[in-house]
Amino acid sequence: MNELEEAERQLAANDVQGAYRALRAVAGYPATGLDDRALFARAATLLAELSRRFGAGPLAETIAKIAREPDDVRALYDAGYGLYEQSQFDLAATMLARANRLAPGQSAIVSELATALERLMRSGEAALLLDASGTPERDPFCAYLSGFHWIMSGELEVPRERVALLAGLDDERIVFMRRALEGMLARAGALIAAEITLDDRSLTAWHAVLSGSLLLHESPHGHDHPMRGRYAFVQDSPPLMREGIERLVTVIERPSRVIAAPDRASRILARATATRLGVPCIDWSAGVERGEGLVVVWSLEAIEDSTFLRAMHMHAPGQRLFAHASCWTEPLAYAPDVTTILYQSITHPWTGGAMEVDPATQQITRASPDPRSDDALAAEILATKSEDESVTSRDRVIAIARALASLPEAYRLGLHRASGQRWHQRLGGPVPSARFL
Repeated sequence: MNELEEAERQLAANDVQGAYRALRAVAGYPATGLDDRALFARAATLLAELSRRFGAGPLAETIAKIAREPDDVRALYDAGYGLYEQSQFDLAATMLARANRLAPGQSAIVSELATALERLMRSGEAALLLDASGTPERDPFCAYLSGFHWIMSGELEVPRERVALLAGLDDERIVFMRRALEGMLARAGALIAAEITLDDRSLTAWHAVLSGSLLLHESPHGHDHPMRGRYAFVQDSPPLMREGIERLVTVIERPSRVIAAPDRASRILARATATRLGVPCIDWSAGVERGEGLVVVWSLEAIEDSTFLRAMHMHAPGQRLFAHASCWTEPLAYAPDVTTILYQSITHPWTGGAMEVDPATQQITRASPDPRSDDALAAEILATKSEDESVTSRDRVIAIARALASLPEAYRLGLHRASGQRWHQRLGGPVPSARFL
């Protein structure tokens, strides 16, 4: 196999990264060219050596067992689990798929493979895998995963059946999972009843269903294909932040104050938001973590303060969480109540790192942090106007929020909840978008 030979050549030349890229091209899921036992063992030999070079000694030893015995189901499962923990989801899925072929229908293998497929945004395959295995009928966790992946694929009937299977079980973890499915189904049902379309172009509606979060802006760039409203790479800008603020004020009640998250990008945005709302702005501290107000974050994924992130995981009475930008390919564990955009990679215009053209050399460089005060930069946001307005109208965003406002509190958008954990921010969904790897 040419790709495998290329990986071996790269490793022999001590090009570890090149060898890894070449190996992933052939051994990453679904690895259809590695069905042959000897080829699989050969690929495992390479991966074991690369894992050693990367410093993952215990994982390398596990994969070395597969190189010696490629039909060792336990080693395949352990390797898949270990690779998943290392965020090597495509290689993890390959190991687990082989384990499932050798020992089909084992709940631990099937559920771990489905979880790896989730990270690869292959929920349709995961749903079919789970149902074909027969595990949902005898394992509550697999029943949940089946329902979840069918919803992630845009199908609602099987998930209703899975909720019925989980009814009456009192294990705390299973109850939490069942309620998550019930919440997604309730939000989907409310939107359908309000005649709001749920199809493979309905990004804002599906984001509300899956993550309980209100999305304010769908990108006009490549909207029909390939992005469907998400961003791959975006350089954030004052006009885009201004649009987010203007749409935010149409869907929330005026808060008593704005609370700025603990980073500079958030402080700038919070000051602009507070000025637009005509309310005071304070900086977040542990003393105000459960207090009333609108918490403003530029991007939760950019926050490094773990105390703040833990505090925001739970709803509090009178408190709302607005994050201007949310990563859709590596999301935080929970979703903000409201977000302006979904991105894969983003730069901030003033905190350093934004791309700009050097006027002297005409070369692209990275900007240094802007030395102006936070208040001056906040004023610049409010002095600008939107340039690339959302494909979705404000009226549609408002209609989605209204359609979900009368649900039982446990199922509502985060915007209308006062207690409990924030919903998980889901990876992907029924609306496909291109992404760079």
